[in-house]
Amino acid sequence: MYVYIKRVKYGKKKYHYLVVEEYLGKGKRKIIFQRSIKKILEDYVKLQQLEGWCGGWDLNPRRPTPSGPEPDPFGQARAPPHSSLN
Repeated sequence: MYVYIKRVKYGKKKYHYLVVEEYLGKGKRKIIFQRSIKKILEDYVKLQQLEGWCGGWDLNPRRPTPSGPEPDPFGQARAPPHSSLN
């Protein structure tokens, strides 16, 4: 699989595309995905606005991260097992 940026010059403008190709063997490749990088970024910004993306931060930063299950206090209070050496 090949992933690369394709640059195309059309007149005085330059366009950039994200291209994903699959290798078929014997030097042949098939384009799986090709889209303008500008369009990809525009869609990403729209998605952030629709979803209300918060940037990956916790919405309540004062809340401590929950810890795992606490060990049983009775299990820790027991005396260690006796060793039997004969």
